[in-house]
Amino acid sequence: MKPDKTFKTSLIRRHKTKIILFVVCLILFYPKKIADNQTLFYFVKNDCLTVALGTNNNAYFLKNGQVEGYQFELIQKYCHAINRKPVFILEEDMNKRLNLLFSNNVDIVVCDTKTDSILQIKTINSVCIDENFSQACWLVNEKNNGLARNLNTWLNAYIETKEYKLSAAKYNLARRVNRRQTYISKYDDLIKKYSAEIAWDWRLIAALICQESQFTPDARSRKDAAGLMQIRRQTAKFLGFDSITGNEENIAAGIKLIKFLENYFAKDSTITEAERIKFVLAAYNSGHAKIDGFRKNTEQKGRNPDIWNDVENTNKKENSDKNSPSPQKHFLSKETVSFVREILERYEHYKNFFP
Repeated sequence: MKPDKTFKTSLIRRHKTKIILFVVCLILFYPKKIADNQTLFYFVKNDCLTVALGTNNNAYFLKNGQVEGYQFELIQKYCHAINRKPVFILEEDMNKRLNLLFSNNVDIVVCDTKTDSILQIKTINSVCIDENFSQACWLVNEKNNGLARNLNTWLNAYIETKEYKLSAAKYNLARRVNRRQTYISKYDDLIKKYSAEIAWDWRLIAALICQESQFTPDARSRKDAAGLMQIRRQTAKFLGFDSITGNEENIAAGIKLIKFLENYFAKDSTITEAERIKFVLAAYNSGHAKIDGFRKNTEQKGRNPDIWNDVENTNKKENSDKNSPSPQKHFLSKETVSFVREILERYEHYKNFFP
């Protein structure tokens, strides 16, 4: 008796489904599995992937205060896949980039095979990107063969995705070339002027303004916050400002608010300067009274209230103890957590472009 044709078709479909599921699992989990196995390859910094690159070929640049770039986005995606934090080092000189690689100060060097003469060097693993950017190449030290293999495995799978094709089309060199931006925003001079009054790095203030308003003077929030630094009228009056409609007045008010918050947290001498910046940023977003409450809760739960990461992790809703006899009622908002993290990340990029 011959097998039913419908049954055979169904059987073939099942086998195809199993194969597809296996491939999907391999794409999603294999890179991370390798990355967590330190015997296969190593990182310069255990929790980071450190990359040296230039600004050519739309690799890494600023546009309207935002960090963009074909290589920049691709590296971020890879870091997400292997659960590592990306660290970028901007270096236009290819020889200096190679020196960083050979001295084990970076994990990957991004190069342009057309302008950078590196192919004759035998102590490098080269990982080519794809036909859209055939000149782009990632270089890995020969000693780190595992990382090169992992990169190739991930790239071969990722370049087939719709997400990748959209990103490649966005930065296709045949369409446009982005030149290096020589300023963060047209308000740089004002930011430098007022940040100097409180001895804060102007690039950090610029990163905050970009987060708040994307450098849009007429930006307004649902909470009645307005202007470049998103100051509320009630806050402006508290700080002694009758008007915050002008760009200079708005920046001046924002700087004064930062100084107020810095003085507030400086009363606690156990908080280091680096951690105090994080608390000031968090309080700028959600208010110092709320941050105080989260710090007290952190201390009550046996963690360090002077470390922002401890405060953040203790007061996340997903980390709360639901079985506690007195469960936590208030939690740190995802907005505040993202606010602090994204400003500090952008600040690191601004330092690359404006050392």
